[in-house]
Amino acid sequence: MVAISLILAVLINLFLFQPVRVEGESMKPTLHDNDYVILSRIGKTFNKGWEYGDIVVIDRRIDRKRSLWDDIKDLGIFNRMENRNLLIKRIIGLPGDVIEIRSQGVYRNGELLDEPYLAEKFVYNKEERYEVPEGHVFVLGDNRNNSMDSRTIGYIPMDNIKGTMVLDISRFLR
Repeated sequence: MVAISLILAVLINLFLFQPVRVEGESMKPTLHDNDYVILSRIGKTFNKGWEYGDIVVIDRRIDRKRSLWDDIKDLGIFNRMENRNLLIKRIIGLPGDVIEIRSQGVYRNGELLDEPYLAEKFVYNKEERYEVPEGHVFVLGDNRNNSMDSRTIGYIPMDNIKGTMVLDISRFLR
């Protein structure tokens, strides 16, 4: 019975839902350090497309393709959910999009994004332009002034997206 329960727990975490602990302040005010969220793995399992605004957990090691073994090692029951290669960010750009960062804000395909989830004014002194390649996304943290995201890491291969946040369970604990 214990073995069956363990196998079932691993399968649910690998292919359906997985708890993840937020580390750092890069998603403030939406998420805080040590918050717990539930990650839906269903989109990854069934090759669902990603959407603007999705909050996703990514593997920042973009120079390599993630494997099933990576997913198994990332399970909380094996590593206590502390993996410095995993980051939680918001999807801003999809394949083919042109993202421009200017002092006024972030533009997608020439339109200024309405981003009510940002808590403070975005301070960015240089203007940058990104063209999101096929099979990749462009992600940013909600705390733009303190976030390691696509501006630093680069475009994120869709294979490096672990899943989409569906529930912040910390909200119920506050």
